[in-house]
Order: sequence, then structure tokens, then C-alpha cells
Amino acid sequence: MKILLGAILILALIVIGFCLYKTYKEQNNLARTVKYVLFIGFIIVFFNVVSLYTTSKFVCHFAYSMYFMASDWLLYHLFKFSMEYVGLDFRQYVKRGYMIALLVADSLSIIINSFTEHLYELKEVNLFGGESFYELSVKPFFYLHYAIVLMLVVFCLISLFYRAFKSPRFYRNKYLLIAIVMIALVIMNVFSVTSAVDVSVIGYAVEAVCIYYCAFVYTPQKLLPETMYRVTDNMKIGVLLLDIDGNKLFCNKFATKMFDANEPMIDKKGETLEKWCMDKYGDSKIEFVEDRSFYLNGKEHVLKIQLQRMLDENNIHQGGYFVIQDRTKEIENAKREQYLASHDTLTGVYNKEQFISKSEKYIKRHPDEDLYIICTDFKDFKMINDLLGTKVGDMVLINYAGMLDEMAEKFEVYGRLGNDIFGILMKKEYFSEELFENKAEKYFAETGIETSFPIVKYLGIYEITDREVPVSVMCDRARMAIASIKGDYTNTVAFYDRTMRSNVKYEQELISGLSRAIENEELKMYLQPQTTKDGKLLGAEALVRWEHPEQGFIMPGKFIPVFEKNGLIAEVDKYMWETACKQIKKWNENGHEDLYISVNISPRDFYFLDIYQIFTDLIKKYDISPKSLKLEITETAIVMDVKRQMELIGKLRDAGFIVEIDDFGSGYSSLNMLKDLYVDILKIDMVFLRKSNDEERSKKILQMIITLAKQLGMPAITEGVETVEQVEFLSEMGCEMFQGYYFAKPMSVLDFEKQYL
Repeated sequence: MKILLGAILILALIVIGFCLYKTYKEQNNLARTVKYVLFIGFIIVFFNVVSLYTTSKFVCHFAYSMYFMASDWLLYHLFKFSMEYVGLDFRQYVKRGYMIALLVADSLSIIINSFTEHLYELKEVNLFGGESFYELSVKPFFYLHYAIVLMLVVFCLISLFYRAFKSPRFYRNKYLLIAIVMIALVIMNVFSVTSAVDVSVIGYAVEAVCIYYCAFVYTPQKLLPETMYRVTDNMKIGVLLLDIDGNKLFCNKFATKMFDANEPMIDKKGETLEKWCMDKYGDSKIEFVEDRSFYLNGKEHVLKIQLQRMLDENNIHQGGYFVIQDRTKEIENAKREQYLASHDTLTGVYNKEQFISKSEKYIKRHPDEDLYIICTDFKDFKMINDLLGTKVGDMVLINYAGMLDEMAEKFEVYGRLGNDIFGILMKKEYFSEELFENKAEKYFAETGIETSFPIVKYLGIYEITDREVPVSVMCDRARMAIASIKGDYTNTVAFYDRTMRSNVKYEQELISGLSRAIENEELKMYLQPQTTKDGKLLGAEALVRWEHPEQGFIMPGKFIPVFEKNGLIAEVDKYMWETACKQIKKWNENGHEDLYISVNISPRDFYFLDIYQIFTDLIKKYDISPKSLKLEITETAIVMDVKRQMELIGKLRDAGFIVEIDDFGSGYSSLNMLKDLYVDILKIDMVFLRKSNDEERSKKILQMIITLAKQLGMPAITEGVETVEQVEFLSEMGCEMFQGYYFAKPMSVLDFEKQYL
């Protein structure tokens, strides 16, 4: 019997030794712990062999001591292995120092037992036909050792079971297997630990095999295929694995859907995707990557199909796999990005960069064609946005782009260059002003936009004579042509010529020099007296002149329109308003508190400046009366936004300012406006008479306006008076204030003071 038991134990040693040898090839923290478990298990089995065959009681005592002591440390490392195996940090959860101290104390107690026998003693017994064995007779202290052992077992089982029931089904098996074998080992040990033949030792070999298998064999061999299946099955690409003969070994969910016999993907020839792949696999041993179109329910799908061959170590073909990716959305997104990069997002026509690129290519490909570059622009488009809202402004642009789309057969290229500017490249022979004008009027009439605002479209045209000029420069020149007619309601088409370039250059010089002019006080305030019929001075209107250090005296007719066009007039006006306030302050200090200065407010100032705040701050800053600073507002500025401007005029009058309506009669004057105007003075321009073919009729209307204004509490002042006859009949009409060359031309402040003060 001893021979059989010994053979079994030696076989167990071989098994444990083999697992220990294999574990040494693994390189990780878990492998190091497994090595300790297997090595100590080897020691336990070895000393069981010694205790089985020895005839010396002392040697048997020593073997049992080593067995029990090794059991402590085996379970310690098994507990550590259990925690590391389930992914827990052993040092974080276990007071390692206390546990080692406990095990060291127990180990010393076991070693001393060979001499004191305070834990157990050995008794010789005869079994199995008279064979001699040593049997344990345990004492109460032995159960302290056994309690430590059971504690470690419980800790191991808790960690294994906890992880098992927290894990998916597949992972659960590898934890439960070790736990179940450990339970079986403990049960065997309980019933045989004191027996002369401890069969539980065989369980150590079984546990060793389980630990090695679960840690280093089961996980990679079982988990890898399972994981690969899960990964490929959830991928948005098709995977088809074939053997050397073309038999399907694996087909993931995405590929299965593509190969669905009820709704197959087919090419233009009607061949299914699956058949196409099989034919390709059998026809050639060559690998390939190919984009190919297939159709599902009539919708095109662009598939990227890759065939990869698998070769063994001898370079012999042993199978292959297809990777099939649906690139339809990717290609659609790329096309969309390309579209967005080349088209205007609001209108859908080409953007500036694409218009220039396409135009340059067309011009180079057609060197003999007569071509125009045309730029279109809307008058006061910012005002459309401000008054009617950006939605209406966007609708204007969208509808205009729609009109260009309808006319596309007449154009070679067209696009939006930015804001309200559109560019067109077309053959000279197709161009006509009537085509654009009629089409635009019809189109906007149909959309109903012009019912709330008169949309004026300008065309600037550059005839391509020098094809080496960049298209961007051609567009700039077409816009120069527009700039030459901006503000003109009757002429809306202009062709570029060389003089425009010089004019634009001159305008740029004026614009760039404005800041310097204000800083160096090159802008001078000139005063034109406002008097009674007899020439008695009442006040003056402030007019600006530019004394340029290089160009000399520049009249306002040259620079005011330039600054009005680009909004810089606000800077000029602010400078003039402050200059006027400084002058009034000086006059007040010299005893001329009865004089006033009238200053002009440009229509564009209302969009760029806080008029009320600026004027109230100025009179506080210079400590002057608001009545000494009269404010002239043109009727054009009021017409653009009557409600808003009337509210502003009311606030200014409440603050003490005298508000005049300037140039009444030269623009859109009406009795309706006169009815709604709450101002202090009506300023009538003599151009009212000069423009008329029937002077007598004009005089009667003028008489009516002056009389009506006085009855409404608005005395009239007439500007542009040049003759004594004009003074006489205006006086007879009831006009009491005059301004014009008949009385005095605009003059410098110094000349004004010399003549009047």
C-alpha cells in the first residue's frame, strides 16, 4: 500500500513540478505569486512522502512540522493569489505585517512541537496488512493552528466568490473552479489531517493544476476567441474568415447582414456581394483593397473590400479573410465638407475662394473669348438689416442667389464674394442691363421683399483685357466701378476705367490721412453767418474745411462724400461738434453769450454714435447752454427710421437743445412729415426754387410751407440766399432768418470774429 501511495504522491510532485516549470516562463506579478504557491505545495507533498516512508519518529515529526508550517504559508500566498487573480490590491486590503507576524508565530510553535509535543504527538499504528504508519494525536493547542488555516481559507473563498458573482458568466467559471477545488481540499483535509494516511495531500496537486490552468491557460485560450467574437460582432465592418477551400469559418454580424439572402447587396450586374467575394477568393491568391459600389433597396453603398491571405511559417497559403467597410457615409461627409469648403453656407452658391479659382481656370482655358467680371451690390444693405432685421436681409441674399441660379445658363461662374457682394463671370455677348434689371425687379416683386424697402442693385463691370491680372483684382476693379455710382438712384450700372483707379487711390489717401488730420488739427471749422433781413448777426453754421499740408485747401465736396460712404463721417462730425463747443465756451467768456453755432448731424451718425449721450456730455464738459449749440438734422435721416429719430429729437429738445430740420424741400418732403415733425426750426434750401420749371408755382408752395411752419411753432430759416430779390420775397413770405452768399460766404473763425465781433 505504501508503494501505491508513494507512487501517487510522486506523480503529484511531478505534476506540481511541471506546472512550476511552466510558470517560470510567465513574466508578471500574478506569476510570481503562483510560483510561491506551487513551490510551497511541492514542499508539502514532498514532506508527506518523507512522513510516509520514514521509520524514524523524529524524522516523521520534522516532516509533519514542515507540512503544517508550509500549509500556513501556502494558504497565505494562495490568499494573495486569490486577491491578485480577482484584480484586488493585496497590500491595500490586508495588514500584511500583522498577518506575517501571526504566521511566523504559528510556524515557530509548529517547529517547537517536535520537542514539546504541545500541538500533537505521533503514534505508530499498523494498517493495510500490518504496514507501519505514524498517526497524529492532536492536542487543544493544535486547533489554534487549525483556526489560522481555516481563516486563510475563508479569506481566499470570500475574494473568489465575491469576484465570481460580480463578473460576467464567462469570467465566473475561472474563479469558481479554484474555489470549488479549494473547498474539496479543505473537506478532505478535515477528515484526514490526523489520519496516518493523509489523502488530502493529493488535492494540493489538483489545486496546483487548477491554479496554473485558470491563470495561464483557460483565460487566453477561452477568453481570446470569445473576446474576438464579441469585438468583431459589434464592429461596424464586415469580417469573413475562410479556409483554404473557401469554406466559411467565421462571419460576424455586420457581414451576415450584408450577405442576407432576403435583402442581398448587389452590384450593377446583379451579382450579390457574397458571390462576388467568393469568386474573388477562388480566382486569385493575390491580396487586394478595392472600393466597389453595391446597391441595397436601390440605394448605392460604396464598400471598401480588403482580402488578406494567411500564410504559415513555410509561406504556404492556409486561408484568408475579407474586411468589408461601408464607406458611404464617409464619402458623403467628405463631399459635404468639400461642398461647404467651396460654397457659401447661406445662399448655396460658390464662395469667394471657389469663385476666384473657377474663374481663373475658365479664363485660362478660353483665351479668345470676350469676358466680363461683374460685381453686384445692394444700396444701404446694412440699413436693410438694421431696419427690417437680419432674417429679411438673409432672405434678400438667398433670393438674389436664386435669381442667379435661374440665369445660370447666361453665366460661366457666379458666387458670393462676401456680405451683399456677388461676383459673376460671363461672356460679353450675353450681357445686357435690361436682363439684370428686369429679372431682379420681377424676382423681388414675386418674393414680396420690395414692398417694405426699395432695393437698389448696383452692377460694377470690369471687361477682361489683361488676363494676367488676378481675378481678385478684377473683382476689386468692378467694385471700384460700383463705388463711383454709390448713392445714385438713377444710374445703377458702371464700367471700370482707369480714372476710377486713380479716384479710389485718392479716396484711400484721404481715408488714411483722416486720423492725422484730426490729430494735427488740419480740419478747420469755418462759420457762415445766419442773420436777419438787415444783416444783424444771430449765429452761424459750422462748416468743415481741410487744410492739407501737401494738397493745400481741400473743399468738403471732395472728402465729405468719401467719409459718408465708409462711415468715417462720424469721426469728422464728432471733431467738429467739440470744436464748436470750444468756440462757444470762448465766446461766452468774452461776453458773447447770445451767439449760437449750428452743427450738422450726418444720417450715418445715427447708426454709429449715441447722439444724445455725446451732446449732453459736451455741454457738461464745456459748461455751455444747450441752446447755444443748435443741431441740424437732415430730413433724409428722419425718413430712414421716423419713429426712432422722432424719439431722439424729443429727448434732445427735452434736454434744452434747439433742433433744426436741414435741407427741407430738397429730398422727400411731405405734408405728412411736416405734420409729424416736432422740431424748433425748419431750414429751407433755396434749391427748392432752382429745381422747378414753374417758379411762381414753387413760390406759392414755399409760401404755404413757411406759413404752415410758423403756425406750427417752427420759424423758418432759408439757406442758399444769393440775391436781394430772394431776400425781399422771402421776407414778404414771413421768413425772418437768412443764410447765404448774399450776406456772407463761409469764413474762418478769425475772419468771422474780426467782421462781426
